[in-house]
Amino acid sequence: MTKTTPKCTTCHAKNLSLFRSCSAEVLEDISEKKTIQLVQKGEHLLIEGEEAKGIYCIRSGVAKSEIHYSNGEGRSLILRLEGKGSIVGHRVSNKKDKQPLTITAVENMQVCHVSADKFRSIYGKCQGLRNEVMKSLLQEMQNVERRALTLVNKSVKERVAGMLIHIAEIYNYHQGGCSIHVHLDRQDMADLAGTTKEQVSQILTALRKDKLINFKAKHFKYFDLEGLNKISESMGKPYDRSFEISSNAR
Repeated sequence: MTKTTPKCTTCHAKNLSLFRSCSAEVLEDISEKKTIQLVQKGEHLLIEGEEAKGIYCIRSGVAKSEIHYSNGEGRSLILRLEGKGSIVGHRVSNKKDKQPLTITAVENMQVCHVSADKFRSIYGKCQGLRNEVMKSLLQEMQNVERRALTLVNKSVKERVAGMLIHIAEIYNYHQGGCSIHVHLDRQDMADLAGTTKEQVSQILTALRKDKLINFKAKHFKYFDLEGLNKISESMGKPYDRSFEISSNAR
């Protein structure tokens, strides 16, 4: 299902996206050419290895960016979650390039689609957009470097705490604010933290016991963001390896 509204100039996601520096004239031009698409939970927006389909801006909902790898189990590594205002597909510069990531909806989403040709045309005449794309790509490089350090040097407890902070940010959780319903299962959380779902479940239970989080199933009622951040940023300090329990442990 597609439709041609609303306008980019009044979009609530504009200031969160790469288009925030574009002039009203450029935004009107995008509005005339874009389409609105509804993406169902579990549906792929982009698939790793496929040709360019254009640029997508998320108006509502959450997606996961992941890389699949062959280990006999068909596992994937979730690099990050993409929320309102996130733009995906811009890393492919021409039709011959292949998508580097798979983008999958973890809940129903509404996205704006701009064709690759139209995006290149806008990119060529909008310095603000070029600057935002460059900053975004540099930020992604830094994030990949930090992710590599995290997987090598941080304990499972630290990685799970960082994963929870990321989820809170994507779902716009505010300390003392309303609870959130997280449309991620334990395997998604495990892939995001680079561990197993058994370890995720064990550490979530321990963090709840320590009153750093409160949840029931996928409904998270409370995050102690300061406490979680202290755990997540303790890399290099002594940590309790008792949390690194094998999946067979009781």
